[in-house]
Order: sequence, then C-alpha cells, then structure tokens
Amino acid sequence: MSPKPLVALVALAAVIIVVGLCNTVGYHRLLTHRSFKTRNWLRNAITVACAQYSGSPMQWVGAHRVHHTVSDTEADPHTPLKGFWYAHCGWLFGSANPALCMLFSTSGFGLQGRIFLVDVRRLLGRVKPSWRALTRDLEKEPMMRVLDAPLVMTACFVAQVALAWYIGHWWGIAWLWFAHWFLNNFTWIVNSACHWPSLGERPHETRDRSRNVRWLALVTHGESNHNAHHKHPRSAQHGIDGGADLSWTVICALSAVGLAWDIQSPVVRKRAAAPVAVAVEEIG
Repeated sequence: MSPKPLVALVALAAVIIVVGLCNTVGYHRLLTHRSFKTRNWLRNAITVACAQYSGSPMQWVGAHRVHHTVSDTEADPHTPLKGFWYAHCGWLFGSANPALCMLFSTSGFGLQGRIFLVDVRRLLGRVKPSWRALTRDLEKEPMMRVLDAPLVMTACFVAQVALAWYIGHWWGIAWLWFAHWFLNNFTWIVNSACHWPSLGERPHETRDRSRNVRWLALVTHGESNHNAHHKHPRSAQHGIDGGADLSWTVICALSAVGLAWDIQSPVVRKRAAAPVAVAVEEIG
C-alpha cells in the first residue's frame, strides 16, 4: 500500500473516532444531559466538530430530550413501535418503509439533504423551531444560535465537499461519504437496536424498552449501554454494568487535566459514600 492511501485510511479512522466522540461526549452527555461541565472553548470546539455531521445542536438536543420524556410511546420521535427501520432513520423523513429507510441509511449524505430541506421550509415559514422550547439553556449561547440558523449547516457541508474534492477529487468525496455513512448509522443504531426487544439485555427496570447491547459498545463509544443510560440519564458513565465506554474514559481523562468537573455518575457516588458508611459502622 502506498503512503497516500495509508494516510487517507488513518485520517479516516481518526476523524470517525474523534467526531463520533464529539457526538457521544458532547451532544449527548454534555449538552443534552448536562452530565459534566467543561470550559467554554472546549464546549464550543466539540459542538462545532459534531455539527459537521449531526447538524444543529439545538435540534439534536431537543429531539433527544423529547425521546427521554416519552420514550417508546407513539409520541417518541424515533419510536420502535413503528418498526426497527423507522426507529433507525425513517423518523427523519417520515417513513416506516424498510426499503426507503435502507436507501436513506446507505445514502451517506441523506441527513445533509434533510437538514437543507428543513432549513428551506423554515425560511418559507412552514417549519417553526419548536425544539427551542426544550433548549432554552442552549439558546443563551451565541455558538448554539449560530449553528441553528437556517442554511449554516448546509454551508458547512458544502465546504466539506469542496475541501474533499480539492484534496482527493472523487476519492476525496468517497472518503467523506464513508465518514458520514459510518457516523450517522452508528449514531442511529442506538435508537433502533438498543430499543429492540430481541436484542441485548435489561439489567435495570425502566419505564421504556431500552436495552444494553454490549457488542455495539465499541463502535458507539459506550452509548449502547442504553438500559443503564435510561436508568441513570444524567450519568456521564454509561458502562456501569461492565460494558465498554470510551466516552466515559475521555471524560475521566478531561477531568484528570482539569477540563471536566461536576461529573455525574452513580458508581462514583457509591464509591465516594463507601468510606463514610464504613466509618459510621466502625463508630457504631
């Protein structure tokens, strides 16, 4: 293998891992659930990186907060009650047809097309930003408002395509397509596989059908420890039942260098309380 293809593959893997972690650590655990705090410059950097494939942080967070409020009911944005493929990606364009959903999931850039269409409809007054009612905390931040403005995300995607073409022509576009395809599907699979009755396990009783699907934990950076997450939604640690959780490892690393604090975790709380319990027992 010549050096250039090798460099391209290493860069592809690095982008997929880093940007994927920006979604799990940033959009999900930091912005949606406020599982920890960090410095504003890092918060903004993570948000901008994730927005390059996930779109507006306010829209993403708004949809996810609705999901947790009415999970696995008809009101859930990506309810599996309408089928596996609807939960996976069909909810994004309003179809439960498996064939159409499979086409959308393999399109790579389908989500970017959907973002563009929603923004055009916003400009025409046909879509109201209802998600902002659930993201008042984010709306206070200038960066969040900029990334939620119509066509900003489309402009970012156009810039990605232009850069990919400049660097590698059609091979550059293929590289970009694969990055989007992988990142999208292994974000969506938490909505589908981790709420599907025949997959994974349910060590915790919750009011929804969330499941831990351990064999997906590596490619989802710990997000597939989903039953644990629904049991403890504010926890920055999802692998509390022993599943792999790279996102938690990153948050711990940030904490070690002073870039993360006020970290929520039922496991850490239990460990912190243990010495107190022992001391009380000894005094008694």
